Amino acid sequence: MIKPSIIILIGLSFIAVGCSSHQAQQMGIQGSSVNSYARHMSNSQLCETYLGERATNQTRVSLAAEWKYRKLSHAYCSEQENEWYLTKFTKWLINEKTPEPK
Repeated sequence: MIKPSIIILIGLSFIAVGCSSHQAQQMGIQGSSVNSYARHMSNSQLCETYLGERATNQTRVSLAAEWKYRKLSHAYCSEQENEWYLTKFTKWLINEKTPEPK
């Protein structure tokens, strides 16, 4: 017989995969601070820290410089934030390149 703790763990895994970055942040799953240089952050980390949704140890100036260098926009960040993790994983599996910010 399957233990209840395993069933709960599997259920939570399905919930985490079936949500977006924004939803995960609202549930408190993805709320840790980003402690790397702005140059080494992913686009999603840079979007979250620059827009003030996530804490970081980097200065606002370094975040702004990297934001401008990568030509990120609020629309691009919003689109990336609302993309489901399952969609991101599928794109990673098929090696699909994410479109560059406009």
